[in-house]
Amino acid sequence: MKVSAVRLFLCLSVLFFSLGCARQQMPPSAYLFFTSDIEGVFWARPEPQYGNEMTGGLAVLKSFLEKQTIPYVLLDGGNWYAQTPEGTLSQGAYFNQMAASLPYAGRLFTDKDLAYGWGSLRQIIKESPFPFILSNVTSGGKTPSGATPWLIAKAGDYRIGILGLVGRQAVAGKRRMGGLEIGDELEAARKTVHILQEKGVDAIVLLSALGAGSDEKALTDVQLAEEVPGIDVILSSNLGREEAETEYVGRTLIVYPGAKLDGVGQVGLYFNKENQLAEVRFEDKVLYRRDFGEDAAVAQQIAALRRTARSQMDRPVGKLAQQLTGDLDQESSLGNWVADCMRRWAKADAAVINADSLRADLPEGAVTQYDLYEMYPYADHITFLDIKGAALQNALEEGLSVAHNFAQISGLSVYYNPQAAVGTRIDRILINGAALIPSKVYRVAVTDHMLAGGAGHEAFIDSLEFKNTQVEMRTVLRLCLNGKNEVSPEKVERWRKVK
Repeated sequence: MKVSAVRLFLCLSVLFFSLGCARQQMPPSAYLFFTSDIEGVFWARPEPQYGNEMTGGLAVLKSFLEKQTIPYVLLDGGNWYAQTPEGTLSQGAYFNQMAASLPYAGRLFTDKDLAYGWGSLRQIIKESPFPFILSNVTSGGKTPSGATPWLIAKAGDYRIGILGLVGRQAVAGKRRMGGLEIGDELEAARKTVHILQEKGVDAIVLLSALGAGSDEKALTDVQLAEEVPGIDVILSSNLGREEAETEYVGRTLIVYPGAKLDGVGQVGLYFNKENQLAEVRFEDKVLYRRDFGEDAAVAQQIAALRRTARSQMDRPVGKLAQQLTGDLDQESSLGNWVADCMRRWAKADAAVINADSLRADLPEGAVTQYDLYEMYPYADHITFLDIKGAALQNALEEGLSVAHNFAQISGLSVYYNPQAAVGTRIDRILINGAALIPSKVYRVAVTDHMLAGGAGHEAFIDSLEFKNTQVEMRTVLRLCLNGKNEVSPEKVERWRKVK
């Protein structure tokens, strides 16, 4: 090859490489920002999965949004109050107050937001500072006051068409649903997509609360995407995902955001010169307070609401002889006490709880209902497992590979070598003082969260049978304290290292 030809080749190579890099670095034309499954945790707090950095909350979210230079649409998918006293004491109405100063375009509700009946939710919808988008929900044959069957939101020069679907299973087994009707999801989706296409929108987005609950026949987001063409992005809520996930069905991007508002779902929309949507990209944007700051007015509102909740829940429920502290990476006094409470209440052979569920220490002396909420801010239920000894040992062995979420146990003594090869770290197990028998069936108490894979503890699913008691963990802990002058937790070394 001649020198001139070599130079031409190199120049073209550099040019194509530069164009490729420029394409990768081009900003989106517009953003979709999406919150869902806030579950009442609307303030900044130290998050273990992010090195205990202060993250999340509506005040940080507002500050984050004020720093945006690209046009956007902000949406919420529902399930906004169920797992904290601050949320439940107001029966969900707090979100109308807290989010009024944020530029939400629209929102949806889920089955969990119906916990206090349709009458309560209908009032929240009516008083919401931004509309609910309800394409298949009616009350008395009409779209509820404060809602709309579809919405067209502007993001700069682009028109984003939005519909919202609630799964019909949302009303299954619930009372006080008078007047609420949830129509066929596929029929409503096809009809509303057609309307939005007729309106000439540049992209179509679905707010979805489908596929949740125990009904395995319920329509899922994937099935809807396969059946209804024309939807560009599905923003899915109510699935309780620990971390954000995505998947594609054809050209439709389905986004499952993480819960509890430690971040915000960020969907970049890339339009071409003909204003056609050419590409969609998702990022789970962690809301670090150090990076974005915190809106002072919203933070003050949140602090006032939390003080009110605290004052309503300051009644002591019992006393502890000593402070109980948690530890994410080893056995702890708090973990032992919680596991003991579970085992005694369940009359089980053993109990196991993951350390990451225990989010605050308990004080020496009087323990209030609010202390229990802070320590265990989740609505998890106690579940009975019938599990063979071999499967129980395997579940505990696999749990040793889960970072910062050490299994807290009761009724068990586990002898283990943390330096041994994975799969061989547990040397032996005693259950109530007797050697674990691999073929014997034991009754073990866990939470439904752990049974569902609780942040890595997935092997408990290998049980022979399970039964969800529908009794919340906090109820069991309150019973563990009630009626006693003072509780002195048992001091036992349950995880014992061997060589």
